[in-house]
Amino acid sequence: MDINNVKKELGTDWSGYQATLVSALCNSNEFVSKINNYLIENAGKQLRPVLSLLSATVCGEPNNTSHCCAAVSEMIHTATLLHDDVADDGNLRRGVPTVKAVFGQAASILAGDYWLAQALDLLTQCGEDVLSCFTNAVKELSVGELIQMEKAELLDTCKEDYYSIISKKTASLFIAAMKSGAISVGANPERLKAVEKYAYELGVAFQIRDDIFDYTPSMDTGKIAGADIKERKITLPLLCAMEKSSPEEARQVREKIALIENSLVKGGKVSDAERAIIDEVNLFVEKYDGIGQSQNILGEHGKMAVKALSPLPPSWAKERLVALAEYVGTREK
Repeated sequence: MDINNVKKELGTDWSGYQATLVSALCNSNEFVSKINNYLIENAGKQLRPVLSLLSATVCGEPNNTSHCCAAVSEMIHTATLLHDDVADDGNLRRGVPTVKAVFGQAASILAGDYWLAQALDLLTQCGEDVLSCFTNAVKELSVGELIQMEKAELLDTCKEDYYSIISKKTASLFIAAMKSGAISVGANPERLKAVEKYAYELGVAFQIRDDIFDYTPSMDTGKIAGADIKERKITLPLLCAMEKSSPEEARQVREKIALIENSLVKGGKVSDAERAIIDEVNLFVEKYDGIGQSQNILGEHGKMAVKALSPLPPSWAKERLVALAEYVGTREK
């Protein structure tokens, strides 16, 4: 599936979203504008605004509020990435130098603050229900990241913890993007529930696929292989492998990961000894088919996403949502 084709199909609603985004970020300061332009020019898939507009389209007739919802979803997402790149000491994203790498750490933090502030300003035009969608998402995003940091220290992540983390740090913004889009066109409760369920399942599937990338160095995903283990994150491929291994083997893997200095908290490069541990963990995941198991679980979430769309009337937008569920599960970037 080519997301760019979906953007073309959205037509004036996509151009309306783009105009709203640019207008909301407009600033007379040259340096602020330079950073904003850099971010817009190097934007990623913009999946969240696509989902927001498709949700509005499948539930009604998109309008200016719909465009604002789409813009806010992208602005909040970008703000979190700007902050993450500082927390993770990230210099590349999607193969492109980050704002942190180009303009500096402080600029990345402050630009993230600016995008978030402008998103909140835009939300003042959207009504209380839309505002509630996004304020809840920002809260969940923050809590999810903090829980993940805690688990990186404790190294006791279980599947329940994993789902809690990805529900908060990834699925919450998918939900806000789609639910707000549906609210913007006056969707009834049944349709709101349908898009919310779809967004949750899609967000979970999206994050699982992202976590699989970390154990697939042969794929040109723009993600540095081994980054999750470097940050002591225990994600689904490793959890699945641990379930198939003996309890003793699983315990030994956790003990090895504990020898890696938590770069997310303490900073620093990965030593040769730590790289050897990361390689051992990769072999462990390969031995017990952690990737295959994770992909199967991802597929189930994709099916549940499609099933959630049942109450929605037939339309080209619904067809694209079905196709996106398949795309998320098979994407290579």
